[in-house]
Amino acid sequence: MRKSLILIMSLLLVAVASSIAAQSTDRDHPALITSNEIRGDLNHNDEENFYSFVAGPGELTITVDVKANPDEQALLNFELLERDAATQILCCEYAQGNGGGTGRDVKSVKLANRRTIILHTTNGPIGGGTFQVRLSGAAVSGLAAGQR
Repeated sequence: MRKSLILIMSLLLVAVASSIAAQSTDRDHPALITSNEIRGDLNHNDEENFYSFVAGPGELTITVDVKANPDEQALLNFELLERDAATQILCCEYAQGNGGGTGRDVKSVKLANRRTIILHTTNGPIGGGTFQVRLSGAAVSGLAAGQR
C-alpha cells in the first residue's frame, strides 16, 4: 500500500511540474514554452518574466487568468513582442482579481507569417495570488505534441 501511495504521489508531482514552465527574467534569453499553458504565482511584486514560442500564420489567442489571495489583489500585466523583444505585437493588457476573486483577459492577434513571439509578463506591484496563461489557435506551433 505504501509503495502504491508513493507511486501515485510521484506521478502527481510529475504532472504538476510538466504544466509549470521554466521562467526567465532575462529579456535576451526567454524561457522556451513547450506547452500551451504556463502557471505561476504572483507573490514576487514587479517581477518581469519572458517566454518564447513560435506562432503563425493565422490567429493566436492568449487567455490570461489570475486568482487573488484572500484580502489581496492579483494583477498580471502582459504583452506580446517580436523576436527582438522590443517591437510590440500586442500591448498593455492585464488580468486582475481582488479579495480571493478571479480575473480574465482574452486577446487575439492575426499573424501574417510564422515567427518567434516573446510573451512578456509583469507581476503587479502589490498583493499576490496565482496566474495561468493559455495559448491557442491554429497559429500556435512548436509546442509538445497534443498540447495545442
